[in-house]
Amino acid sequence: MKNIIVAEAQGFCWGVRRALDIVDQHGAVSILGDLIHNKQVVSQLEKKGKKVIHEVTGEEGTPIVITAHGTDIKNFRLLEDLEMRVVDTTCPLVSKIYEVGHQLESEGYQILIIGDRNHVEVKGIASRMKDPIVVNDEAELVAVKLPSKVGVISQSTFSQQKFDKLVALIAQSVDNLKINNTICAPTKKRQLAAEELAKKVDIMVVVGGFHSSNTKKLHAMAQQHVESHHIETKSDLAAEWFLGKQEIGIIAGASTADWIIEEVCSQIREFGDQ
Repeated sequence: MKNIIVAEAQGFCWGVRRALDIVDQHGAVSILGDLIHNKQVVSQLEKKGKKVIHEVTGEEGTPIVITAHGTDIKNFRLLEDLEMRVVDTTCPLVSKIYEVGHQLESEGYQILIIGDRNHVEVKGIASRMKDPIVVNDEAELVAVKLPSKVGVISQSTFSQQKFDKLVALIAQSVDNLKINNTICAPTKKRQLAAEELAKKVDIMVVVGGFHSSNTKKLHAMAQQHVESHHIETKSDLAAEWFLGKQEIGIIAGASTADWIIEEVCSQIREFGDQ
């Protein structure tokens, strides 16, 4: 019989649970973007009258929900100008990054954000800073000219390994460097759990949205140690993956519901019985 090991650090983080709880307290709302990066959960919300929108027109007729990732400061100003009711579910750990960035700026540091410039969270952080530098990898870092005084902050779901490597490179070019590792504790814990579990099993299955930043990083972490597959739901599984595999590790991203994880485990058990 195959042994399925589910990592302790998996499923909804507290920031996601908080966002869902807040939205559940309201009736019909318009959510500006995906409340969380999980299509299955977003689909369930839509069935409850929680409509996803990608821009504000002023004609929504419902409160506007800011997602757990936060949003560009311009959207808050637009909503204020339109006198629309706002339901802000921005994760407090993301809001903390804004505060850290502002503090660094008040001390005269040029802000450098380590993260994906196309991610909604990073767009929100950058919109609150004064001409920030944003880098996601070594190639982007090499392409920018760094000032002598730099304050580093990070996307909350960034890879700890990549963060450490980039900071080490930045330190070689900057005279006055102040580093604030704003990768959130749930992300760090989950990445460590993925690495530890991957070293113990024959195969890893990483469950979460294909566009989920933190889930993609868990998959990348697991791949360093063992065969790993990133899936969204049980329908993405393939029986042949598990042939000759005894120890199977499961970890899920911060936006993955418990019922999705349970369905994945059940499907793998069925493969074992075939």
